[in-house]
Amino acid sequence: MTMKKIFMTVMTLAAIGLVSCDEVSPEDRLTYVEPPEVGRAVLIEDYTGQYCVNCPRATEEIERLVEQYGDTTVIAVAIHSGPFSKQKGVPSPLYTEVGDQYFAQWNLSAQPVGLVDRLYSSMPFSYTDWGAGVNYEIGFKAPVSFVTNSVYDSDNRAATIEVQTIGLDSSPVNGKLQVWLVEDSIDSFQYMPDGSVSEHYNHMHVFRASVNDPWGDDVSVSHGNVAVKRYSITLDPAWVPDHCWVVTFLYDNEGVRQVSKTKLTD
Repeated sequence: MTMKKIFMTVMTLAAIGLVSCDEVSPEDRLTYVEPPEVGRAVLIEDYTGQYCVNCPRATEEIERLVEQYGDTTVIAVAIHSGPFSKQKGVPSPLYTEVGDQYFAQWNLSAQPVGLVDRLYSSMPFSYTDWGAGVNYEIGFKAPVSFVTNSVYDSDNRAATIEVQTIGLDSSPVNGKLQVWLVEDSIDSFQYMPDGSVSEHYNHMHVFRASVNDPWGDDVSVSHGNVAVKRYSITLDPAWVPDHCWVVTFLYDNEGVRQVSKTKLTD
């Protein structure tokens, strides 16, 4: 049963109990259940490119951090953008225009470069600093948690995605809810640090599209309550649905407050 359904069931039963309280013994009455604390997951936005010779070193650092902290704590998204993501007249299968919007928004230049939870006072991060950023961010408790469910229609290559944002903080949380689609295990070329070109590089957690507005949707949720958003997206013919993930995060002026990742398909 989803968190939303559990919550609504509790509230409905509680309302029934209030109407007929004389008929329910005290030991059987429902009481409010405090939402559990949720550990902080950390978002790394890796601004990368297939023509960037040092970008595989950043990928290695992500792999090291995932191994150290776990893939539910460190969630990376490789956003192919900027000057090393495309060349005129040459195919750039991983580049996206939305990725370039993000690259410009954060005023990025040299690559590889990235953001750790969009810590505005410290942006951008060199990949050699990502470990320190992750270590700092996981020390905080998450003010929200997510339950993300998706249904994929293979005939139409269409996915419907429901995101439940659950308030955990004592104060209301107001921010932007962002939903991205990323893909793993993409076999494509990559320029390498030794000057060679790997024709069959295994690209992981590649940003494919923003499911909702590229800058997110307003969301407000108070302690113990649930805000529900529903979205749909049609997958490009080149994308492999079984390799796709939904990355969900909430950010505000303090940065990314929580992030999660779930498979698009079962």
